[in-house]
Amino acid sequence: MTAAVAQIPRQSASADIDPLRRAQLAYDQLELAPQKARAAAQAVLDECADQPAACVLALRALGLAVRMLEGPNPALAVLRDALNIASRHKLTQSLADAKMTHAALLADLGQINAALTECDEAAALLRGGASGGVLAQRALILSRASRSEEALTDFARALPLLRAAGDVHGQCRLHINRANLLAYLGRLTAAERDLQSGIKLARNHGLDDAAGSMMESLGFVTVRRGDIPAALRMFAESLTRAYRYNRFNATYDRAEALLIAGLASEARESLEALIGDVAKAGFAVDVAEWHQMLAQAALAEGDPKAAREYAEQALAEFRSQGRSRWALLAQHLVVRARWASDERSTALARAARDAYAKLWTAGWQVAALHCLLVAGRVELDRGRLQTARGDLAQAARARRTGPADLRAAAWYAEALLRQASGDPRGAATALKAGLRVVDEHAASLGATDLRVHASGLGADLAEAGVRLAVDSGKPAAVLEWIERFRAGTLRRRPVRPPSDTKLAADLAELRRVTAELAQTTAAGKDSRALRAQQLQLEEAVRSRSRQASGRRAPSAQLNIDELTAALADRALVEILRVDDAMLAVTAVHGRLKLTPLGGYDEALKEQESLRFSLHRLARRHGSKASLAAATAALEHAARNLEELLLHPVLELVGDRELVIVPTGQLHALPWPTLPCLRARPVAVAPSATTWLAATNAGRKKSRADDRVVLVAGPELEHATPEVKALARLYQSPSVLTDGKASADAVRHSIDGAELVHIAAHGRFRADNPQFSAVDLADGPLTVYDLERMRRAPRRMILSACDSGLSAVHPGDELMGLAGAVFSLGTSTLIASVVPVADDVTKALMVELHRELCTGASPTVALAKAQAQVRADGFVCFGAA
Repeated sequence: MTAAVAQIPRQSASADIDPLRRAQLAYDQLELAPQKARAAAQAVLDECADQPAACVLALRALGLAVRMLEGPNPALAVLRDALNIASRHKLTQSLADAKMTHAALLADLGQINAALTECDEAAALLRGGASGGVLAQRALILSRASRSEEALTDFARALPLLRAAGDVHGQCRLHINRANLLAYLGRLTAAERDLQSGIKLARNHGLDDAAGSMMESLGFVTVRRGDIPAALRMFAESLTRAYRYNRFNATYDRAEALLIAGLASEARESLEALIGDVAKAGFAVDVAEWHQMLAQAALAEGDPKAAREYAEQALAEFRSQGRSRWALLAQHLVVRARWASDERSTALARAARDAYAKLWTAGWQVAALHCLLVAGRVELDRGRLQTARGDLAQAARARRTGPADLRAAAWYAEALLRQASGDPRGAATALKAGLRVVDEHAASLGATDLRVHASGLGADLAEAGVRLAVDSGKPAAVLEWIERFRAGTLRRRPVRPPSDTKLAADLAELRRVTAELAQTTAAGKDSRALRAQQLQLEEAVRSRSRQASGRRAPSAQLNIDELTAALADRALVEILRVDDAMLAVTAVHGRLKLTPLGGYDEALKEQESLRFSLHRLARRHGSKASLAAATAALEHAARNLEELLLHPVLELVGDRELVIVPTGQLHALPWPTLPCLRARPVAVAPSATTWLAATNAGRKKSRADDRVVLVAGPELEHATPEVKALARLYQSPSVLTDGKASADAVRHSIDGAELVHIAAHGRFRADNPQFSAVDLADGPLTVYDLERMRRAPRRMILSACDSGLSAVHPGDELMGLAGAVFSLGTSTLIASVVPVADDVTKALMVELHRELCTGASPTVALAKAQAQVRADGFVCFGAA
């Protein structure tokens, strides 16, 4: 959370009632209409220059309006005029009030000590109840300096004084500022209680704008609760009506929520769009925090160059503001960004060790260990084995005790140490131990984990295991490790709160303790008791999660015997890559083999050409000659892709039905366009484990529910005619078109159905499948809506362009909507990964359903339909 709303006291009336009243009215308009407040304050100054008390209040209103509209820098000159007038005329109350306003501006500029000094000077001018506003302002500034306990003490002292003085505005601002601090510390119940008290007070006194501001702050509390979708809705609503400074706050809070949800690119984009305005406005404290969050987002997005630039800016800004402990976290991000940029210098190793020592002493243990890992890995790459072993051995000491992220990093260090010592088997054992820690941690924290992890450590562990297995040349070991990489360990966690109330309470307490631990560490205080409490809570959550209904248990290891039995006469082709080299693990009649394939980068170039040609052909724009050229380019790219990806294994798999597990961006390939697959049944899956789970789910079909549901969404020309044509193929299907196809109606109708066909526009988020949706009559049907079903439909067909597309992240485990519906229990999804012409889509769907009505499996039905209607783009995901 960035800086809260400034705590500014109200000016009491004096004998000069009319000018003062006008100045007060200008001040009262600040939150609702800062532009009007600015004009009204200027009018008082122009017309009442002989009334010093009114001028001081008008200058304060003008300064705050300028702060909201332009930033603190131009507002400073206005406040200096207010201070001079109040001092010259010996207006004690006015001078104290002006000093508090001036303190708020100094805090915005990062001049924390100067701001506190102004507050102390204001307090010295006041007595009794009048000092409540000063205490509240001082508390706000302390909270911005991360001196949280001092801030809470001053807030507690200020509230009864403000009540005694009858300062309703001051009480409302105290409630919102203290609630923001409590939420940041993880004390969510107390934060909500503060906001609800403030909202009630504001409404009782007709202060609807203050009540609205506190409602917006509930969005920040909602983030901490773990209900990211609700929080994002609140932030979106507040952004539509927020003036400049509030828009900065809402944008920052929304970006934090997006990072927690795994949407790093969107978080970064929103921050980058506004940080220039924040800096221009002069909010130096905020700019440092924005740069640090941008560094985290850039690292998560795989852009280490930008991450380093942002982290170095944050580091310099924190240092200039005297925020030395937070500067250490920025230093840690600089080290990680340099490593991610492929720097392997002695200077980086030294910098990493220096950061490790300072971070560990300050109590930032996980960040410290990541820095020591960087030092050890640099030395390994430079061939300095003895030095590397020293770094790694020191890092590995934490593998038995401590929080989960600390232990996982330490196990990774232990694996590197054993590998450097010529013990690959021991290294593999250590990697598995680290992955168990990561896996159990993800399963236990589940929906409400609000810790944004500093690195993709699970991916590092799994990737190291894959490399060890490839070096061994054992296909079973490679398959086991690549499935650990793809199946479950690194799955995105859902971002809704758990339904188990005890588990929710444990998780909320864990978040509170974790946040308090960070604050205590930042303040340089003894954190041992809090760290012990954190460990106890993590164990309680892990234990409770194993009993919680509907929560993910840690991922089981792939059972290869069960997989080969389920494959029967099919063949598995699972593709992996190590750097640019691709390999395939094939499974045919229980025999596994590891085969080198072509280069990954070359395959991506051919895929790009193929997809471009399919886009042109789907639009049917251009002359006959240009469309013929697009067809030729399509065929050329398809042949080249077949040569790169499948030709080396064709002799092994023969003419069998295939289960293909792609890697990276090859998830976006329309596999049935390859010549050797055009007449062949093919299923595509994100992992063999996912395919096996989907196949097992498909076998558990209940005969009690054979319902077929056909849905047509709005603004898609072929949707309603297509659905009506399909309805004639089934006995008594449920048909939802036009206004009947609302999100709630569709959700209720497809619950537990055997077959669902939706012809609608889609918006699918592979970076977090929870945000995927199809557009229906009254808006989107999201994955969150689908999660409210008792049972997912067994089979789904999405007749919409690009509905099967996925943006692939580390682990290859996510496939947009496909990954989401598989996790809900759907066994088969048929969808397109490229645009397909409407008339061709309708014809293909009719043929597909005709084949399904004969009893053909989805893969066979799609292959036969595509033989009748050439509609490149549709893929069968999941079980055959």
